[in-house]
Amino acid sequence: MNKLSVIGLETEKAVLMEELQKLGIVEINEQTEKLQDPEWLSLIQRDGDEDRVSELDHSIAEAEAVLDTIAKYDSEKKPLFRMRKEVTEKDYQNVASGGSEIPNRIQNLYTNLEEWNDLKSEENAIQTSLAALKPWMQYSMPLELEETRSVRIYRGVTPVVADDTAMMSKLAEVSEATHAVKFCEDQEQKYFCIFCMKQEEEEVLDTLKSFGFTIMNFKGMEGTPEENAKRLQERLQEVQNRQKEMENRFRIPQEEKTQIQCYYDSLQVQRDRAKISENLLKTRTSFYFDGWVPAEQQKDVEKILEERGCWYDIQVPEKGEETPVLMKNNSAIYPVQAVTELYSLPKSYEVDPTPIFAAFYVVFFGMMFADIAYGLILAGLCIFALKKYKLEGMAYRLVKTLSYCGVSTAVWGLLFGGFFGDMITIKPLWMNPLDNAMFILAFSCILGTVHLFVGMGVKAYMQIRDGKIFDAICDVFIWYVFIIGLALLLFGNSFLFQGAGTIGKYMAIIGGVWIVGCEFIRGKGVGKLLGLWNLYGTTSYLADILSYSRLLALGLASAVIAQVFNMLGRMLGTGVVGVIGFIIVAVIGHTVNFAINALGSFVHASRLQYVEFFGKFYEGGGEPFQPFERKTKYVKIVKEDK
Repeated sequence: MNKLSVIGLETEKAVLMEELQKLGIVEINEQTEKLQDPEWLSLIQRDGDEDRVSELDHSIAEAEAVLDTIAKYDSEKKPLFRMRKEVTEKDYQNVASGGSEIPNRIQNLYTNLEEWNDLKSEENAIQTSLAALKPWMQYSMPLELEETRSVRIYRGVTPVVADDTAMMSKLAEVSEATHAVKFCEDQEQKYFCIFCMKQEEEEVLDTLKSFGFTIMNFKGMEGTPEENAKRLQERLQEVQNRQKEMENRFRIPQEEKTQIQCYYDSLQVQRDRAKISENLLKTRTSFYFDGWVPAEQQKDVEKILEERGCWYDIQVPEKGEETPVLMKNNSAIYPVQAVTELYSLPKSYEVDPTPIFAAFYVVFFGMMFADIAYGLILAGLCIFALKKYKLEGMAYRLVKTLSYCGVSTAVWGLLFGGFFGDMITIKPLWMNPLDNAMFILAFSCILGTVHLFVGMGVKAYMQIRDGKIFDAICDVFIWYVFIIGLALLLFGNSFLFQGAGTIGKYMAIIGGVWIVGCEFIRGKGVGKLLGLWNLYGTTSYLADILSYSRLLALGLASAVIAQVFNMLGRMLGTGVVGVIGFIIVAVIGHTVNFAINALGSFVHASRLQYVEFFGKFYEGGGEPFQPFERKTKYVKIVKEDK
């Protein structure tokens, strides 16, 4: 990654920024520091057009609302994965430049959407009014009639727990002229109509309120509840018919939908281009920006800058300077970058760990999930998804990685002899882990030790690269000697040959002395005592190695659970009913087992990289390279065939 600085004429800025965005390989930095520098401030000011950005944001919001509504009424079958539709550069530019009727079409649809929303609000209001009128259908007086010359009429409700008998008695005590009529009650309220003399209404209201009486308001309604309900029903039918008419307008052909999506993406691209200008500095006649460009692609950038008459300077970053991170791997390793990205990108001065752990990851996953049938199913599903859908980004990388893991699972299933557990008896090419659990445990720990040693080797490489040869010897190579020596001392005579233990003893002694001595050479003051403390680090390495026992544990769990479901199915007998029952149990059981153990294998294979492997050398926390490019949501712009 190289540093790029550019100065150009204001008259060339718009075309240049459009070409750089189309090229999509330059990251443009913010200029906060320079804007805080008095020397810079005396010469320049921040570029940008907030009004244009706001205008485009408004247009994007309208187009997005229209697309969301179209999707609601779209009869097209939704794919499992969302894919961008391919459009040619020519078609994209035709839509983006306003050379079609799409902007007007979007505006019309948005107007329809606003009308539909108003109708929906009216529908909700009508439904609420009808619900309020429903208990009063037996009330035969006009709702606008609330009083006569001497009588006040109150319509209202009390809580269902209120004692209406006591309320009636209390009203009779207050006024013999007051009359209360109960119309109905539901699960929450009781409905009353109260007639009282105007000169007594204050005392009557006080009494009613003591029973939780609330006056209902039928403002705007004239005539009886039944007449109002009839009018509301008629209006409701009109509103719903109009809504359906509006909804039909959103059922548009797929071609037109694609054009609207393309226009939406073009608005996003224009907004990004308008917004990126905030990262530029300008004078009256010129502009300035700086950023980053991948070294391998800088020639393409130079060509555009020269065509636009810009002054530019490209420099290699200083040693130790942080740069944006863009990982580069071949097509086989590239998918496994997903595992690294799920953790954290490497710092710009670190080694990309993906090519180093990729094989380990696939092997570990397969060993934990080991089953021929499960592996073939996983690989088959992933390959189908890759062929059926044009996946991109993280989705593509994860699915592709899982296809590798499916093949590994099938291979380990052949080695261990598993096909849906023991549904079909297959002679293992290597051994049955259920019969040789201790051997597989030892093999897992050896495989884990190799994995850890590779991680430590990467650390040594980085130290030697930075000129820290002595640190590499003390932090890595001496530990190789010490750990291998301990292993030979404990197991050499039993598993290798007589005398291996003696060799291991001397290797462990030499390694231990070096581990302590290194800190005496490097340390100052109390730091010299760290050599003795470092020997305690042996327990950490032991714990890391034992972590790889999960390779055995998950492999056994997958196999045993599969066999249990097979056994449950066989218990149903051998007749027609038994066969049908076996199939049902097997399908349900193996689906559950597949899902749980596939997830478990993915998680634990990742954990062995993140905790044990990365813990030996990897810091992470790199900032991703974020080029100024055409970021589209719905369409993928492709070059036209010549």
